[in-house]
Amino acid sequence: MNSLNRFALGGVLALGLAAGAGQSAEAQTRLASGTQFGNWTVSCEAVAVNETICVLSQRLVASGGQQFLAEFLAFADPEEPGAYIAARVPLGVHFPAGFALREEAGEDEIDFEWQSCSMELCEALVRLDPEMLQQMDASSNMIAGYLPQVEGEPLVFRVAIGGMREGLIALAAATGSPDPSGAE
Repeated sequence: MNSLNRFALGGVLALGLAAGAGQSAEAQTRLASGTQFGNWTVSCEAVAVNETICVLSQRLVASGGQQFLAEFLAFADPEEPGAYIAARVPLGVHFPAGFALREEAGEDEIDFEWQSCSMELCEALVRLDPEMLQQMDASSNMIAGYLPQVEGEPLVFRVAIGGMREGLIALAAATGSPDPSGAE
């Protein structure tokens, strides 16, 4: 796994969100790394002997394929119904401008909170309750945006959300975490 993924997975562990998410290799065998859910891919990494953590990921680049826009990581809350989405963007982002998602035809924004930066990128995080997850699932695309530098123009782009809820439910089932959709 590349250093960007190690940073994000390390950030998840550092936040204490993976307290119940790191499962034995046997528990994770039901959902293999590379499994696709829409535009989301299961990405797993061994964090200790017989302990693996898996997340959904989606990497976005500009249409020419040269400019990295963002990478999203989604994972179920190990404690209660709901999920988290982490957005990773290139270093240099203007923090006060924030990072947000909104429905393509909507005006209500989901605001992320900046968590940390490495030498390569910065990461923002938001918790989604089951209702927010359901609303996002109804949208095939959302709009994301952030200000990549102090005097730059806002960077606004589409994010394919389809498959995220299904993937989060599958990840939760594989780790024994509560169903992120709140279903019993």
